[in-house]
Amino acid sequence: MLKSIFKAALVASAFAMVTSCSEEIDKGNRYTFTKETIADFLENDENIDNFSSLIKIYKQANMMGILQTYGNYTMFAPTNDAIDRYLFEQDSIWNATKNTDKPKWTGITSPYLEDLSDSMAIEFARTHLVPMAFELAEMSSDVLGSQNYNNRYLNISYRVENENVEIYINNQARISLGDQLLENGVVHVLDNAISSAADMICAQLQKYEYFSIFNEAIKKTQYEDKLQGYKDNSYDLGLTPAMCHMNVAGKGRYPHTKYIKYTIFAEPDSVFYSRGINDFADLEEYAQKWYGTEDADDYTSPKNAVNKFISYHILDREVVYDKLVMFENAMHNNKDFKQDIAFMDNMDRYDYFGTMYNKLLKVLMPLSNSDKEKSSNIWINPSRRTIPGNMDMRYHLDIKIYRLTEFNELNDLYADFSGNSLNGTIHPINKILIYNEEEMHGNVLNERMRFDFGTLLPELTTNNVRYAPWPNAGTLCGHGEYEIPDGYAKNLKILNGDTHVFYTSPYTWGCNYLGDEFLAIGKYDFAYKLPPVPAGTYELRVGYTANGMRSITQFYVDNKICGIPVDLRIGATDARIGYKADVADDNENEENDRVMRNHGYMKAGNSFTSQWQSGDGKKTARSYSNAIRKIITTMRFEGEHWIRIKKVDDIPNSQMNHDYIEIVPTSIVNSYIPEDRL
Repeated sequence: MLKSIFKAALVASAFAMVTSCSEEIDKGNRYTFTKETIADFLENDENIDNFSSLIKIYKQANMMGILQTYGNYTMFAPTNDAIDRYLFEQDSIWNATKNTDKPKWTGITSPYLEDLSDSMAIEFARTHLVPMAFELAEMSSDVLGSQNYNNRYLNISYRVENENVEIYINNQARISLGDQLLENGVVHVLDNAISSAADMICAQLQKYEYFSIFNEAIKKTQYEDKLQGYKDNSYDLGLTPAMCHMNVAGKGRYPHTKYIKYTIFAEPDSVFYSRGINDFADLEEYAQKWYGTEDADDYTSPKNAVNKFISYHILDREVVYDKLVMFENAMHNNKDFKQDIAFMDNMDRYDYFGTMYNKLLKVLMPLSNSDKEKSSNIWINPSRRTIPGNMDMRYHLDIKIYRLTEFNELNDLYADFSGNSLNGTIHPINKILIYNEEEMHGNVLNERMRFDFGTLLPELTTNNVRYAPWPNAGTLCGHGEYEIPDGYAKNLKILNGDTHVFYTSPYTWGCNYLGDEFLAIGKYDFAYKLPPVPAGTYELRVGYTANGMRSITQFYVDNKICGIPVDLRIGATDARIGYKADVADDNENEENDRVMRNHGYMKAGNSFTSQWQSGDGKKTARSYSNAIRKIITTMRFEGEHWIRIKKVDDIPNSQMNHDYIEIVPTSIVNSYIPEDRL
């Protein structure tokens, strides 16, 4: 695979892939943290003839100041020749289509730089600038780890050309000269501009004829009309100062934007052909086999089989490949959060997402699997059984999500595919995705389901809040945190005016699943919508860390009180909880687990680490007595449910920590085989 070749090349030399260059720039001129800023680099006498057009665009966009100031940016810098070609091509596209039924508006109606509108200058400048520094060695994934200033992700792809591995941005622009390291970031020179024009997600998918059957189903169900959301322009708190979770006024931040985006998992026609589905009529018949024939004449009905089929393929959030699970996500340039420390070795990485069918799907990177092909990819609805309960489901489990580069290489026909759209991301898959309640309940989701609270709020992923970079040192509370305002997230209800809920981006010195956490201050009273697990009886738990700054909290489910208030200040060694550290005798450990369960508590899991604890080697969260799982209730899940969290003390400035929830089938909880400790 080219990806493997690329990684090997990076190990040998960060410059193996940029040895060929068509632009007249001195490639020996590698800047290593001089006093030059990005602006200085572009305006340098040796470079000005190559970047004068780019400088003009940034000045027109009033963004030159960013390039001159302290920060940590990535500038993708197209040369003058590249910008000239780009303007000519975009103008040609407009002129060739403007009198047709489907004109392609690019925003550019002249090939001359002096005719570029202010709005297009801003669009162009934001497209080529990323508010986080990425060197070539950090571009080993298919998507750059942070959004650009247009709040869109940039695809990274690799090609072998003249025995060199070349890096392309959005399959358009080659990095002809990389890693110009400067005082406020890094510049990568491009031989073409990155197009800022983009289609909505369904229009993007319709560009590719090899998704014709899926596209026909999208049209029939009118999902093309339903997936037109892009930005909530009524949201205006982006520049308003917020509180800090330490109650320091005027130092925090709210989410900067409120974009509305989607993710589509789509089968190319070849996958349908392999199951005897050759056109839309065949797909409809196939869908009816699984979802029934109710409202068969109305494809727009949520009860229609084709509608159910399509809606199970769509998430109400944008999740690029690298954020489907917590694995090698580029965050903070590895300064504030180190994933190799935060997780135990070879622990599977997974997450669960609610679809627009209001049913769950699971994604898994099985790092514990000895099969390298299995462990290095991400799969939808992995089977827990060698033989599924429903034999027909063997064609619809263990579905591979293709990486962009892999899909491009799979077939010459797919070489032009890009899943990057204005309002979402498209992931090609290798099997037909089907939801079957019986199979999901008895097989795929017949497990302890652990949901990071960040997973419950789609808006955080879409708007680059979840796993966001930390702010510059000395600003914004000193934490990578956001206050989530009332009404921002549809699955979070703020129930009184003195509630402040914060998301804190992953950091190294704690004991949190996936590294991040949520905190609340004030006389808080708020609620989260619980995930749509298959109908059944489950035990519900909340994971948190205890310390003296915490508060006393009452939990409710569907506004029904669950037990007595929980004092989040006390560690698990308190007699009311009963923690004892694990010893060599596993019978003693199991007995202590039973004692804690009788008190309504559990130790944390073994899969993530306690980074507070010193000593040689990694120590698991289970070994940290302040990492606790509180058993909230056992209940029947069917339909919509909410967990409510309310402060019931008068301790000033106390805070409520909540890290994750677990929803566990009672068949596992009550099994004669003890629940695994992961």
